[in-house]
Amino acid sequence: MTAPSTRVASGGANPTQQTTERWTAFALVALAAAAALDITGRIAEVGPARFTLYQLLALALVLLTAWRLVRERAHGVHGALKTPLTVPLAAFLGTAALSLVFATELAPAVVQLLSLTSSVALVLVVAVLVRSPRAGALVAGGVLAVAAVFGVLAILEWGGVVSVQPDVFFTPGYGIRARVTFLDPNILASFLMSAILLATPLLAVAPMKRSLRVAGVCAAAVALVGLAATYSRGGLGGLVIGLVAIALVMRAPRTVRFAFVAVMVLAVLVAGALVFDAQWVEENVVGAGETGSATNRVYMVEGALAMWRDHPFGVGLDNYQVVYPGYRDPRADAGITESHTAYVTVLAETGFLGLLAFVWVLAAFFLRTALPVVRRARDLTLHALAVGAFAAALALAAQAFTYSLEASKFWWFAIGLGVAAWCMAAREDDGVSPASAAPAEGESSPT
Repeated sequence: MTAPSTRVASGGANPTQQTTERWTAFALVALAAAAALDITGRIAEVGPARFTLYQLLALALVLLTAWRLVRERAHGVHGALKTPLTVPLAAFLGTAALSLVFATELAPAVVQLLSLTSSVALVLVVAVLVRSPRAGALVAGGVLAVAAVFGVLAILEWGGVVSVQPDVFFTPGYGIRARVTFLDPNILASFLMSAILLATPLLAVAPMKRSLRVAGVCAAAVALVGLAATYSRGGLGGLVIGLVAIALVMRAPRTVRFAFVAVMVLAVLVAGALVFDAQWVEENVVGAGETGSATNRVYMVEGALAMWRDHPFGVGLDNYQVVYPGYRDPRADAGITESHTAYVTVLAETGFLGLLAFVWVLAAFFLRTALPVVRRARDLTLHALAVGAFAAALALAAQAFTYSLEASKFWWFAIGLGVAAWCMAAREDDGVSPASAAPAEGESSPT
């Protein structure tokens, strides 16, 4: 199986296409790195709007994507605009826009709508620019390299050696929770978790040089220890869910898949042992349901559901924190003003129509986009890319029950890679090599 995979992935690409592929992959990795800068990447603020390095890079790539789409349309190619996610994404944005009518404060609602729109645009950007399995592997590998750097910074911050931000995130019962450039350790955890899961199937089954595989495994190990240093139970739990998903759907003998799960779970336990002590495990894992963090989440969800019952069409994007004080349980921490559950946040802010559209997006991605590619892709690298996107998106969907990740760029980035894999598989089914699907300047479209 290796030989055909290598031929499909690179045989149809000429030197110009390979160079374009590398630069495009570098640009997408840079975009992911800019997203990982989070609050430290801000370059200006105007009212509720914050302008970041990520937004500048995203704008440049949106323009490149638009140029690519126009060029493809001239050659009769329309694949990236016609996917199983096209209608669900439009419906989700439509319900989000409708919620502005019910917003108490319009300015933050408009800013959040722009953020969600940029997230949907990110799916299109990744789907259009990642044109071959090799390009997808380059992107996943580059994101893992960035995650390894953040893993090192997380370990140094947790150890009290140095921190990127002047104030460390100290929580009683935890100690220092690494967050590096992020506002919250849970968001850093979502980035490291998704980077590990995107790359793991490629490291496991995709054809590559041994040196690259070894380097990738080392990078994943560093990112894993960094993830443990965030003390994010949602992040670690999501990682385990993602690894189990990889073992279930990855194309490999059953014994190999179970061995893979055993090795990866052992790696998670070893990484945790380096960071967690027995008292923390007893209080925050064994007794998780009795912690203040867990009970606060219950109170916030109850308040959000009461809010939705009074506002079935939502209170408006990013208006949860505006309306929530009127619904806050007296036992809940007054300093926390978000639901910490993405699905409840979507329900409270965009109403039942918004939640239905959001669930539609996820269902269309998992059942009609990623899984079909996982099952039918003949190219091993394409198969591994789809498995990684499926696992990363599933892990983030699980973590979203413990944190509001509906606007997470890492979630939408993983979905974008899954859509890119779907487009490649569609071309593969049509008999077009993924590497030669995008014609170079002056060439006619493949037939």
